[in-house]
Amino acid sequence: MFGRSYAQGRLLLSRAAIGHSCISSWTTAAFAQKPVHSYMSPSTTLYLKGSIRTYSQSRYKQFREWQKQVRQEKQRLYDESEPEPESYPKNPNNHKILLMRPTLWAVVFTAGTFYLCSDIFVDRQEKLLKKARGLFDIIWSGTEPGSDEDRIWALMSDPAVRGLVGRSHAVSGESHAKMIRLIARLPGWVPFELKRTAVAFSDSWYQLSRGQRCIYTIVGINTVVFSMWQIPRLLPFMARHFLHDPRSGLSYTMLTSTFSHREVWHFLFNMVALVSFGAPVAETMGLEQFSAFYLSAGVASSLASQLLSPIQRAIILPSLGASGAVYGVVGATMMMFPHTKIALIFLPFFGFTITQAFPALLAYDLAGAVLGWSSFNHIAHLGGALYGMAYPIWGTDLWNRLVHTVRDRRQHKNHPTR
Repeated sequence: MFGRSYAQGRLLLSRAAIGHSCISSWTTAAFAQKPVHSYMSPSTTLYLKGSIRTYSQSRYKQFREWQKQVRQEKQRLYDESEPEPESYPKNPNNHKILLMRPTLWAVVFTAGTFYLCSDIFVDRQEKLLKKARGLFDIIWSGTEPGSDEDRIWALMSDPAVRGLVGRSHAVSGESHAKMIRLIARLPGWVPFELKRTAVAFSDSWYQLSRGQRCIYTIVGINTVVFSMWQIPRLLPFMARHFLHDPRSGLSYTMLTSTFSHREVWHFLFNMVALVSFGAPVAETMGLEQFSAFYLSAGVASSLASQLLSPIQRAIILPSLGASGAVYGVVGATMMMFPHTKIALIFLPFFGFTITQAFPALLAYDLAGAVLGWSSFNHIAHLGGALYGMAYPIWGTDLWNRLVHTVRDRRQHKNHPTR
């Protein structure tokens, strides 16, 4: 016991002497403006080097242990969010990847989406044509115009609307006036300032074009799904219905996963790219055609990942994100507006044309698909990009033919031959 205390005392005294030597050396070096080690004794220098090495090794071990704990915690959370074993097998070697069922589902969904959107497009055109004919009849007959203006005036003359926005509030149409009346007729416990804020948002919304409204609607859907991912109680539901796993046997997740983001950076990057490139394409195609194009591009990118997953070198993992559909939008932008200038967020002073930047991005994804990189779903990116580049060449003509077919069927239905 006495020997241990004696040894500990000598160790403390030696550390105190070394500390005093370090302080003296640092003070002398500071006044002389020379390197510190030139005023240290060799024993002090060796001791400091050993202490720094030991401290660095211990901190590195702590860091590696922390990384291990983080990986274990992520794996635990992922295991807890997994669906049932029969729909999401943990051992992929004992489960075959289906190819025919998701292919048929994608074809049927794409065809149905384009037919429905074309029918909505024809219906809207017929309503506009009917309204134009009504205005022509009014001008030809010399009667006073009524209909739309009278309905808007009646909506804006509501006492609740006048109390909220006054008498001279400008509206862009009947739907805008209906929205303001709906806000004005909210219950009395809703604060007046909140109603005014809602009216300001509605004014901004109806000032947007139809293509911009479509883009921001898609962003809103993605925002809702992203918010659902942040609720721990919903993780099992989201993992089952908003993750696409080629081994699960579920086909509808090829669509739902394209509206799903779990990380903030992934969500923000895709939405910024969609708003930047989607508005011109939506304005050119129109609301209905762009809606069908965007949904089919997302499904096509997921289908490409599904079909090529058995031969890819990367580990088969569940995927999510709007990247495939966004790649389709960017590919369509490159084909429709090849001279578009773009700039990177972190390099705003360097400008590129889209025909220079997008092929380089595709080359990166091609390398990732060939070499088996698992950081992104590179095959889905390539599938969406190829679909987007091919659509302006062949898809627009098919859309026009489909619109003519729907219009002819409507005319035949309204005026059948006897």
